[in-house]
Amino acid sequence: MKNILLLTDFSNASKNAIHYAIKILEKQEINFHLVYIHKASAFVSADLMSNATENLYANIIKSPKDDLEDFANQLKSVYKNSNHKFLQHIDYDVFTDAVNQLVELQSIDLIVMGTNGVTGADEVVFGSNTLNVIRKVVCPTLIIPENYEFVKPKQVLIPLDEKDQLSNKRLRYILDIVSKDEAIYHILRITDSDNNTCQDSDTKTLKQLFTTSDYVYHNITNVPMHHVVDTYLQTNDIDFEVFIIQKLSFLERLFSGSPITKHSKIASVPLFILHD
Repeated sequence: MKNILLLTDFSNASKNAIHYAIKILEKQEINFHLVYIHKASAFVSADLMSNATENLYANIIKSPKDDLEDFANQLKSVYKNSNHKFLQHIDYDVFTDAVNQLVELQSIDLIVMGTNGVTGADEVVFGSNTLNVIRKVVCPTLIIPENYEFVKPKQVLIPLDEKDQLSNKRLRYILDIVSKDEAIYHILRITDSDNNTCQDSDTKTLKQLFTTSDYVYHNITNVPMHHVVDTYLQTNDIDFEVFIIQKLSFLERLFSGSPITKHSKIASVPLFILHD
């Protein structure tokens, strides 16, 4: 049975991501860990001292604990899926520290969270919590845009640079979410020169899991990744994206030299993050 961490702050974005995860994984046996993480700054001394006679920790978590329990009961009532169990966790810690601790303690296989996408004058593609999870938590992460209406993915994009390894293990991670029987996989191998050894290795790996009708493969040279991805998204009806994250910042690597605010497409479809 898989363990999947569902991060929520009770916003529409987080709830939408949770519904997406439940729907896309409806046939699998899963322990869903519903998690709410408190910010230390959310409380002031006067609020805490007013109930000093009560157990401090219980006082802090009471309201979100009730909300989380209500939300879990709603999900059980709506989906009535015997394959799914819902466990609830409240933590009071630095956001990524709490996530990392839960990943280890609960043997988490996947993190699911929502994002608001490009928002307002700031034109931020990902919120701070989303970025911090991408950068600081080494666990496969599925990010769902706010208001994204669930459809089973049909066109999956996997851009790779010279350092990204297309391994059998990584492909199986993706296939655990998006079946090869239901989607076409678009693999873009983007390199700096024609003299690369990636294509033969990629082809060998792909043939272990796919037939030739399951995927399309493009080897592209001397074009920055952000240009390739941006152009491909505009010319193909992609509805699910996969990125492998190296130690170098994901956004720096993908958008280096690019007007990131023009690339809102990156925040308009589900994004699956795998780590190097």
